[in-house]
Amino acid sequence: MRESKNLPGPLITISDPSVAETLLNSGPGLLIADMEHSLIDVTMLQSIVIAAGGVPVLARIRGLEKNEIKKVLDTGSSGIIVPGIETVEDAENAVLFSRFAPVGRRGAGPGRASGYGYDFIRYSQESPLLILQIETKKAYADLEKITAVKGIDGVFVGPVDLSIALGLEFSWQNEDFVRTVERIKKRADELKLITGIYSPLKREVLAEVLKREFNFLMLGMDREAIVSSYKSTIEFMQGSR
Repeated sequence: MRESKNLPGPLITISDPSVAETLLNSGPGLLIADMEHSLIDVTMLQSIVIAAGGVPVLARIRGLEKNEIKKVLDTGSSGIIVPGIETVEDAENAVLFSRFAPVGRRGAGPGRASGYGYDFIRYSQESPLLILQIETKKAYADLEKITAVKGIDGVFVGPVDLSIALGLEFSWQNEDFVRTVERIKKRADELKLITGIYSPLKREVLAEVLKREFNFLMLGMDREAIVSSYKSTIEFMQGSR
């Protein structure tokens, strides 16, 4: 992840694990399961992780909640994206909740990630990715301090929420918006943190995102892909009558 550029990560919002399994045919670098804005829960997430086989799955969780983080990581997901981060204390708690002692306070349990407890020693020495989502006015104002928290692996830019929070138009033709995003990426690059950002599937938008070379991209969402594909096909059919 740290060495990659523009690694494609389709966003999954449909809980049926066959969707994740089907998406493997698109050749993704990873899959991202969205628990924040969908009905996907921990049980469904584990089915998605299993269906993904060897392809890494990041889970964007609902928020900074200790028990949820523990359960999500126990599914065997490769890491979490934590939305709603606003302060240094939030960032520090994210580390505490997602790391085993002595770094953190994550509780040990016989989940799938540790081979249901039979491979816990190996698993306890690994560190699933901890990525903080920068999407609020407070987080942006304290960017330097938040990104300096020891134990985080990366930052993810939520461009839509961030643009709303800062009163900016979400457009890659908007210079203020672009400067805002590039400031976050520059800071993360200085600290050698993993960087990610969301992009809709519109090619003109994606072209601008690709120029910035984030480590990974959250690509649209499964529902968007379904609608856009059918819409373009139906428009073609109607135009050929």
